Amino acid sequence: MLFKSIRKTHLLILSLLFISGVHANDPIGDIVESTGIGELLRGNVTLPHTVGSEVILYDEARTGNGRMKIVLLDDEFIDMTEQTRVYIDEAYYDPNPDLSKLSLRMVQGTARFASGAGNKIRKKNINVSTPTAQIAINGTDFTTTIDEIGRSLVILLPDVNGDASGEIVVSNLGGSVTLNEAYQATMVSSLDTPPASTVTLQGITPSLIDNMFIVNPPQEVKQQIEDQARDDANRDQGILDVDFLEFNELEQDALEDTKENLEFSELDIDLLDVDFLTDLLDVVEELTKTTVQLKDVQADSGGGIVTLKGAVLGFNKDSQYNIFVQDGDLYLYRNVNGVIEIIIQQGNSGYIDTTVDGYSGVIEFGNGDPAIEIIINQGD
Repeated sequence: MLFKSIRKTHLLILSLLFISGVHANDPIGDIVESTGIGELLRGNVTLPHTVGSEVILYDEARTGNGRMKIVLLDDEFIDMTEQTRVYIDEAYYDPNPDLSKLSLRMVQGTARFASGAGNKIRKKNINVSTPTAQIAINGTDFTTTIDEIGRSLVILLPDVNGDASGEIVVSNLGGSVTLNEAYQATMVSSLDTPPASTVTLQGITPSLIDNMFIVNPPQEVKQQIEDQARDDANRDQGILDVDFLEFNELEQDALEDTKENLEFSELDIDLLDVDFLTDLLDVVEELTKTTVQLKDVQADSGGGIVTLKGAVLGFNKDSQYNIFVQDGDLYLYRNVNGVIEIIIQQGNSGYIDTTVDGYSGVIEFGNGDPAIEIIINQGD
């Protein structure tokens, strides 16, 4: 059985672009620490991920239940926990440090990045991104923790003296915040939602920051998220602040100036000429669909055809599952009264029978015999 259980994770190092001075087969870094399950992919060849292994352009590194640390040419390091994925999009080291550039993408899991101690690249030319934010740095050591739907927790770490290691600006389409104190943090929920106001975490160390922050963020961060949600709700309800008693528009006849040009009057309007019952039934039917009524066939450019019965790709209102395909594998993610995450490896068939509060149904996947049978009962 090739079913990959909760949180199959990759660590992906990919697409490094060296404009000059480094060729495709030249090393751009080394693995300096490696524990647990992992691998280094070079094209279609799987290589050992042992300490001392060289990382070259377009290599892909993966960890399962393991950790890996890679040091780049200017002593920048990327320290990755289990269930983490990172892309190195661009790395260009020019003799003039002002022209050098480094771009990283933290995609999933928990990764720590520290800017280099060398002199090959200016810190202003290093850019780190997550699915929901851009991070501009200035001589900094920080971590990112990213869940499956892209929400990003960014924490600035201290230097050896316990002071802030530098300064980072976390920004997206909604706005920006600056972190300049040790263990100062912000949460970014989406690309267009402003980063939450900063909080300073208490009682933690760098070694305590791991993927548990995905499912159980620090109390300060939980409060931060609640405050932001409340502020957003207050902004949305601004219309309630309007005193409609100040208006006397009801005393005016809006049709007075146009009655001669109208082909009908108010008496011609039949307010019963609307099929309210049909509309209501359509809404009820949509909200009460069972999974057996849903059927979807979707093409995946990376892995052939993915067939679903009882669900569709994307968000399913009835089951609250988010379903998507990545690297040919089928992901099912649900975060209601607890997290459910299932990853089905490409080419497998079977079904998932889910019974949770407010939903019970079956989702079938793949073609052929149900080689995989998953039963989930979730309750208080």
